[in-house]
Amino acid sequence: MVKEFKESHLSLSSNDETGMVTLSVKSQSPVTAKGWAEKLVHDINEHMRQQDVEEAEARIAYLEDKLSETNISGMQQVFYQLIESETRTVMLANARDEYVFKTVDPAIVPQEKSEPKRALIVIVATMLGGMLGVFFVFVRAFIRSEKEPDTEEH
Repeated sequence: MVKEFKESHLSLSSNDETGMVTLSVKSQSPVTAKGWAEKLVHDINEHMRQQDVEEAEARIAYLEDKLSETNISGMQQVFYQLIESETRTVMLANARDEYVFKTVDPAIVPQEKSEPKRALIVIVATMLGGMLGVFFVFVRAFIRSEKEPDTEEH
């Protein structure tokens, strides 16, 4: 289901020079597509924030454990600096709403439909129908000419 969604509805592109990532979502309902795009960005930000906070808290717990094991003041100073750095990571992660992805242009509902191109579908269907009709007439005429006896010989 997720693979199907990615292939048919989700489009991601990135610009290596600017570091910009563009996310676009296609759906029959423009409002639904806008909602999906906003939720995807929000969920990715939340997931990455939680992951970074959990990792930083695990490192803090490890450093505090090692700090309690050592009596060397130089090592304690190093552990305090590392704990301070990890605490700063937790604080910054929790302070920003847009953690990994910052929205430059918010998702908008398009004013014009992009797909399907109905005019092209009508033109192709008309041409195909015309060709099939002509083909059917030729086949029918060929079959009738085969069934009719040759009247010129009498």
